[in-house]
Amino acid sequence: MFKNFKYFVLFYFAVFSLFADVLKIRHDAPQEYVVKKGDTLWDISEVFLNTPWKWPKLWGMNPQIDNPHLIYPGDVLALIYDKDGQPRLVVKESKKIVKLSPSKRISYKDVKAINTIPLSVISPYLNYERALIETEYNQAAMVIGGDTNTKNKIDGDLLYASGELEVGHLYGIYRKVREYNSGLFNTTYAEELVLTGTARAIEAEDDSQNRPARLRVLTSKQEIRSGDRLMSLLRDQTLPAIFTLSAPAQVIEAEILTASTNVKEFAKLEVVVINAGTEQGLKPGNVLGVYRQSPDIIMDSEKPIYVEDAGRFARFLDKINPFKQYDMPMENIGKLVVFKTYNNLSYALITDTQKALTIGDTVGLPE
Repeated sequence: MFKNFKYFVLFYFAVFSLFADVLKIRHDAPQEYVVKKGDTLWDISEVFLNTPWKWPKLWGMNPQIDNPHLIYPGDVLALIYDKDGQPRLVVKESKKIVKLSPSKRISYKDVKAINTIPLSVISPYLNYERALIETEYNQAAMVIGGDTNTKNKIDGDLLYASGELEVGHLYGIYRKVREYNSGLFNTTYAEELVLTGTARAIEAEDDSQNRPARLRVLTSKQEIRSGDRLMSLLRDQTLPAIFTLSAPAQVIEAEILTASTNVKEFAKLEVVVINAGTEQGLKPGNVLGVYRQSPDIIMDSEKPIYVEDAGRFARFLDKINPFKQYDMPMENIGKLVVFKTYNNLSYALITDTQKALTIGDTVGLPE
């Protein structure tokens, strides 16, 4: 009997360990949590999970939560374990839902449901306030001047432009703020743009009369200059409130190219650009890990020291030594959520860091 009991215990812990390895419940996870205004699904899941991007496994199969995205401030969430020992979150008490029967309920809409990730941070990148345009910018129509020589155009001013514009169409006025280059000849494959204003075309260019196109400024966000480009606002205005978080379906090998603040080091809730996109299999909602190579060490006078602290002769011997003593590991130092993709580039939000991230850090599948 004891033997059977021992096997039962081993089997139980094996099953539980396998599931816990997937969800990685935090050792300090509370039994209950009250949803606060400003919380995101990521924030709440981070309270319970070491890998918060796996929150659908904690919420997704819960019959009490028809849509895990529709959690409201004031809801009381409880951590329970089902009959198989698997952790689940349930709504213990809801401020927004009145249950009429096991299959019916009324939802009050005066308070917005919480988001997956903070939309206030990423909304300028999701709509037309910022854009990554690949090989389109230089072919777009160009602002050449206005009806006055003032540099700061305001609502109602006239603009003149060269290039093909559709009368009555709404255009964004963009300025290039960064180029992304690659290859032996440093070829530009994308430009990052910032919106300076909006305008509507009221007259097309007339080549026979050498007359430029005319536009009326609708809004000006900053100084509109000659040389700014005009691009349709209708192509890129999606603003999803919900992201389904998941790991990419294939291996990703990328790196951080830059951050929105143009600083060398950055932390949580910073927006970054990585050099992988739809052609590499990325889609909005993909979660990625950020990794950094641990500093190399070499032997100098039979003592291990970091390469930067070694003398020239020790570094020279290390370079020609075919038998390295250690290959220092890549360590996980953060996580990203991709929220907008292009062919070979993506915008991503830093959701977690163990140390400051920097340009050039490696991006790959999450742990």
